Amino acid sequence: MLLEVMFASLVIGILRGGKLTGLADLPLEKVGLVIMAFLIQYSLVFFGEGGYNLFSNWGVYLHILSYLLLLIAIWYSRNIRGMKIIGLGVLVNFIVILSNGGRMPVSVEALSRTGLDEMLPLLTSKAYVIHTILTPDSRLKLFSDIIPLPPPYPRPRVLSIGDIIMAVGVFVLIQQGMKSNIQKRG
Repeated sequence: MLLEVMFASLVIGILRGGKLTGLADLPLEKVGLVIMAFLIQYSLVFFGEGGYNLFSNWGVYLHILSYLLLLIAIWYSRNIRGMKIIGLGVLVNFIVILSNGGRMPVSVEALSRTGLDEMLPLLTSKAYVIHTILTPDSRLKLFSDIIPLPPPYPRPRVLSIGDIIMAVGVFVLIQQGMKSNIQKRG
């Protein structure tokens, strides 16, 4: 969903008269940590979906490490309003993940409502360490992936409250960056 929010934010920013070059002026720090965190998470998803058992022992720790890297990077850029919002969403998701053994619980009902039932075997796989099935024993259920985003949405998925907060933060951050360019011209 973050990619869609980024794209929509860019379009809205342009329609408001902003320039993409304004984003380069955002005083973001420790961007390398963000890139490392996303590379770790992408690797965990890619290898987990591929059934590689290499990650069954260390994957949960790598998942937690990726969130720590994100939180550190966000902390260094905390003076930017959009980053504070993104940080809140990341922190909410991180707390849920930590409370559930390093994995984000996902509602089976929400998966079904989005037509993503084929994800169920993956969620029970030991090689896939990003998510797990939401059970009665799951902690912080309200903040887990329980919000379905079904068709006609082009990329159906299940979201958490933290994901929505992050999306709002991304929107604010992009608007803030593109708006700075509007103010420079005005």
